[in-house]
Amino acid sequence: MLSAFSSLYFIGDKIQTILKTPNNIKPNKNKTFPIGTIQTVQNIFQELHLPPLLDDLKHCGHQLSGLVTGLVSYKMTEDLSVSRCHQWMTSNPLFLEHLQLSFFEDDALYRGLGIIGENRHLILRHLLHVLKNEHGVGLDMVFMDWTSVYFEAKPTDIIKYGYSRDHRPDRPQVTIGLVQDQRSQLPVGLSIQPGNINDQTHFKITYSQIKPGLRTGSVLVFDAGATGIPNLDLLVSDKMKYLSRMKLNQSDIKQHLDTFDKEEWTPVVTGKQDEQVYGKKLLFPSRTKYLYFSQNLYDDTLLNRRKHLEQEYDDALSLWKTIQEKKQPRQKYRNSNHFLQTHLSYTFPLTGLSREQAIERALQFSITGKEGFFALVSNKDFSLHEALQYYREKDSVEKLFNSIKNELHIRPTRCWTQEAIYGSILIVFLAQLVISMLRYKHELLRHVSTKFIMQSLSNFALTIIMGKNGAKNRVFSNFDWINTLIFCGKTPGS
Repeated sequence: MLSAFSSLYFIGDKIQTILKTPNNIKPNKNKTFPIGTIQTVQNIFQELHLPPLLDDLKHCGHQLSGLVTGLVSYKMTEDLSVSRCHQWMTSNPLFLEHLQLSFFEDDALYRGLGIIGENRHLILRHLLHVLKNEHGVGLDMVFMDWTSVYFEAKPTDIIKYGYSRDHRPDRPQVTIGLVQDQRSQLPVGLSIQPGNINDQTHFKITYSQIKPGLRTGSVLVFDAGATGIPNLDLLVSDKMKYLSRMKLNQSDIKQHLDTFDKEEWTPVVTGKQDEQVYGKKLLFPSRTKYLYFSQNLYDDTLLNRRKHLEQEYDDALSLWKTIQEKKQPRQKYRNSNHFLQTHLSYTFPLTGLSREQAIERALQFSITGKEGFFALVSNKDFSLHEALQYYREKDSVEKLFNSIKNELHIRPTRCWTQEAIYGSILIVFLAQLVISMLRYKHELLRHVSTKFIMQSLSNFALTIIMGKNGAKNRVFSNFDWINTLIFCGKTPGS
């Protein structure tokens, strides 16, 4: 606190404006604490009518709304552990007073996590209802995606080994599904499943969670991992629309890709300078397939493949030299099973060629005819431009995942009961919802990162100056353009 007020100190009723030696500085009863994050969470929770709902879930002891507000605020501030959150909340009586809580032990926070985890479906339905009916979230088009979060723990019923998006196949994990409204960019759905569930199965669970908020004809945009005939049929039976990426099949390659001609396909305007995209619509009775060729994607694919082949060539050359010197090859080139005896031989069919010639030849052999092409499918008749634009907008869910993982730090999750795990993930979802609500309410924050918004809120402070006869004067400080916009509704100087 000293660095924030290096030129202003209070001695009794007088203001000291010059920093003197420590022996001349007298203590006082003035208190300063960061209030921006807690006040913001409280304001957003009130707008979402969360406190009454939360308090109805816990009928005795400390108010659940105060505990959850503290957990979400701590997630947006320090985010270390539940026990450290307890220290952060109880070490400052002003925090407790602001949250309308009395002193409590850390097991109250764990119980609170368990309660909201157990009642997560009720909380999520409530949020979906309020966002749709009071905040203009139409859900006309929603983006869906799935990711995984690994744990430093033993597998349980919910924590299981599976395909890891975090590139940690050695760790058990849970899978998380998110749904985002296209227009408002607000997260409107959350599903949590065991770590070994695939996207096609998880799709049904995520969809059932948001289905009550969708209207007839709402468009769901998702990736190829969740595209499957059962899922598409489910949406059609519910009179929903979909837009998804799909894998290219052999008929696409033979009938359209092998005969690709830029003059015959339709140029697609993407809004990106120097990007060449060509498209072709294939109409079927129940759906429309959109084939695209991107010159940039083609060039990037071949460039990355060439880099990979260069590495493979160097590895092959190193292995060839090892064999010529009659040394044992590296472990990955031989069998490591002690109960198997194998005799391995290696051939080098590209001898006699230069390095560049060998790589170019291998690159030509690797071409499948799919490079640069991709396909979308929908049961709604979009234009080539619209289908590509909406599908690319789905990347905003990836930004949500990045914010949740790298800025709100969904891991490490230091709780192991199933309900507490659900609760801790829900806390992160609520923290992200608070940030997204700020962006929704203030257009100037639409492109400001989660990190800078949280930093600005943490800097915003309240100083309570103790005057004569115990009178208290409150002074807000550490304004910047972000927290001024949030709390005052305008930017400095406007």
